[in-house]
Amino acid sequence: MDIYMMKGALFVHMVEFAQRELGETTVEREMLRLNLESGAAYTSVGMYPFSEFERLHHAFAEAMQITADDFSRRFGCRTLPLLVAGHAIPPDMHPFDFLEKVHGVIHQDVRKLYKDSNPPSVQVVERQGEQRLVLRYESQRPMAAFCGGMLEATMDTFGCGDIYRIERIDAEPRTERFAEFVVDLVT
Repeated sequence: MDIYMMKGALFVHMVEFAQRELGETTVEREMLRLNLESGAAYTSVGMYPFSEFERLHHAFAEAMQITADDFSRRFGCRTLPLLVAGHAIPPDMHPFDFLEKVHGVIHQDVRKLYKDSNPPSVQVVERQGEQRLVLRYESQRPMAAFCGGMLEATMDTFGCGDIYRIERIDAEPRTERFAEFVVDLVT
């Protein structure tokens, strides 16, 4: 598996997210300005250089006048519902139960469907009932802030609204290829 290549689904979702935030004209202008190797013609099943993803990511963040990490977090929040659409998720499932299934079930299914995919490792390393969970993200791609946004969206999707707190707890110096997050439900 080539870590320098990435499935097109996230490219498509990122362009759509940027279009909602910036408008189609600005997104088109940014993509033309970057003169991308692929021509920015992305499909969900295609494979594209991760370097293009990073260039788009930084260009869209700059156009939105936010940090790259904030863009990633917001994009992660917006993307989770799109990625789980069509999956049978029991309505009474606890968000921690869902998070425990991400790596062992969901990412395994991704690998079966797309032999050339290389999803990150997202594993629960500690769980204290339904009150606290520690999750570890590891990837060859620097997308820890995106993972943080996906965590936020998970808690919102499962109806936890304003009753959770997420804190990144990994040691300094931080890297976007590894992160640990603690998720507390505050009732």
